[in-house]
Amino acid sequence: MLAFTVLDTKKFMSQLLKGSLFDDFTFRQGEISSNAFFSINGLKNKEDLDETNSEPYCLWPEIKPFVFQSIKGKKLPRNIKLVLSLPQETIALYPNTKSVFLNLLFRDGSLVCTTASAQELFSLDQQGNQKWDNDVLSFFKKHEITIQLDT
Repeated sequence: MLAFTVLDTKKFMSQLLKGSLFDDFTFRQGEISSNAFFSINGLKNKEDLDETNSEPYCLWPEIKPFVFQSIKGKKLPRNIKLVLSLPQETIALYPNTKSVFLNLLFRDGSLVCTTASAQELFSLDQQGNQKWDNDVLSFFKKHEITIQLDT
């Protein structure tokens, strides 16, 4: 598990909410506290699943407009908590891994991100988790998102 702070919050939030950088991620859940409290579950309705589309969670582009609408305005939201993940088809790249997560927490003008993974079977081998952490760091570096690792 990694924990890090994004140093340019404004640039990151623009890429997250207006750009396409995170469009390959699925959206698990979110909570937004602005002029009201919003809670969003990213789980698709069962009737929307079929043989061609078995991904149980909405893609980020499907949810992004709702998140953007709930936070836009003159005042910054009090806090935003979003949980993104990779689609199920991508998880095969991570040994013994059921899912991987990128957690985003915006509070008091600061954006903290953490990574996490869920194993298929209990194991002391952390290869999948380590690969996910490295992939997240590479993703942020590739897209020139400056971060500071938290200790």
